[in-house]
Order: sequence, then structure tokens, then C-alpha cells
Amino acid sequence: MAQVEIESTVVEAAQPSLRWGAIVAGWLVAVGIAFLLYVGGLAMGFTAFDPDDVEAIAKGIGMGTAAWLILTWVVSLLIGGMFASWFDGRDDETTGVMHGITVWGLSIAASGLLLALGMGGAIGGGASLAATAGMHRHGMSRSVGSLHDAQRMGSDASVLLQARLSQKIRTADSPASPAATTDMQTGATPMPAAPPAPKLDPRVAGAATAALLANHPDTARALLAANTDLPQADIDAAVQSLSPEVSAAQARLKAAADRATHYAAMAMWVLLLSIVLSLLAAALGGWLGASHVHRVYHLRRYARRVPQR
Repeated sequence: MAQVEIESTVVEAAQPSLRWGAIVAGWLVAVGIAFLLYVGGLAMGFTAFDPDDVEAIAKGIGMGTAAWLILTWVVSLLIGGMFASWFDGRDDETTGVMHGITVWGLSIAASGLLLALGMGGAIGGGASLAATAGMHRHGMSRSVGSLHDAQRMGSDASVLLQARLSQKIRTADSPASPAATTDMQTGATPMPAAPPAPKLDPRVAGAATAALLANHPDTARALLAANTDLPQADIDAAVQSLSPEVSAAQARLKAAADRATHYAAMAMWVLLLSIVLSLLAAALGGWLGASHVHRVYHLRRYARRVPQR
């Protein structure tokens, strides 16, 4: 009887898995490259700064910052995804792409956490500015062109109007008094000087200013009548005389809110573009790294699989 030998090869059907050590290492490489590019961008920005031409510099800084931010994300995650595939050490292009995208996801998660921790105050300030201007809307000079400039612009308008209101009330509360002079010929007793007019409580002035900005002059009159000794006619005259200042302050608040909204929208669009492009770059980096992994480990001796009989 003839014997037949059957040669069989055992193939492991294990699914490829991600290696988190390679992913974290690739992310650290991406962070290092991003930090290097950020420092380079700051160095170039300070080198090009010219205090004699602030307007042109502000425009250039805005466009340059957006372009450099996108470039930083793309380059850093491209290299990070590539290194993640190299650290993985497998020539599986699909696994390399997965490693690159995971590096991108880890970078987005870390950046989102930092933004959530560090931008709470900025977001709160922007919301306060929008709410102040929104009262005028029944609900909302090219300088450095930032959200903080717009917020300061609106705050200055409110402070100026509050100062004008306090001045009007103090002037109306000062009674006309004769000069305290002595008649040397008649020897008449001099009239005592009138006491200085009391100052308006800053909290009352702030509340009245907010009411005026919200187009509620009746509320402002009621606040002033309840917290001062002025007659109603003087209060009405003071509030009426502030109409031009109120309109100017409302216009400045509206312009500040519009500017803040414009810069916030631009920042969000730049951020969205950088995130999308960096995702593609990370996937491309992972694919390139897996495709050229043997060039990195060209001196490594890979164990050859021996068929089992």
C-alpha cells in the first residue's frame, strides 16, 4: 500500500491589532514637531514686527497665523503618523493608516482638553460682550484685530456712558450758591459755601447705564429717583440729555459684538480646515510609514516562517 505524505501549512488567522505604545510614541513625536514649528512661527512673527506700521502688521499677522497653524497641524501629524507606523514595525499599509488616524484622534482629544481648560475665561468674556450688545438688539479702526480688542471696545463704551451719567447727576444735584466773599465795607457775614454734591453710587450708576443701553429709560429714571434726592424734572432732563451718548455707546457695542463674531467665525473656519487637513495628513503618514518600514529596519533580520509538516 502506497503512503502519501500530505504537506500542510498552518496559517495564523490572528487579526492585526493596534499597538498603543507605537501610537503614543508617534503622538509624542507629533507634539515635538508642533512645538518646534510654533516656536519658529513666533520667532518669524517677532522678527517681522514693525511698530511703525501696526495696521499692515496686524493684517499680515492674522493671515500668517492662520496659514502657519494649518501648516503646523499638517506637518506634525504627517510625521507623527509616519513614526507611529515605523514604531509598529509592520508593513501592513491598512494598519499603518489606522495607526496614523489614531495618532490624529489622540492629538485632537488632548488639544480639546487643553482648550476646554484654558479658554473658559475667554468664552465667558465673549458671551458677556454679546449679551451686553444683545440688549440693544432686544436679545446683541483696524487694530490688532482680536476678540480681546472687541471686548475692550465695548467695555470702554459702557464705562464712558456711566461716567457721563454720574457727571450729569452730580451737576444737577449741585445747587447754585452765592460766592463766599466778605464785603469789607459793610462787614457782612460771608455766606458759607455749599457742600459738594454727593456722588452717585457706582452700582446704581452701572444699573442705570445698563438700562439705558437696553433702551429702558423708564427703568433708569426709576433707579435714579429711588437712589437720589433729585426732583423728577431734573432726572428726566439728565436722562434726556444723554440720548446722543446712549446712541453712540449702543453703536460701539454693536460694532464690538460684530467684530468679535467675525474673528470667532474666522478662527473656527481655520480650525476646521486644519483639523480636516491634519486628518488626511495623519492617514497619509501612516500609509507612507508602513510602505517604507523596511527602509527603516533594513538591518533587521526577520525570522522566516517554516512550514509545518
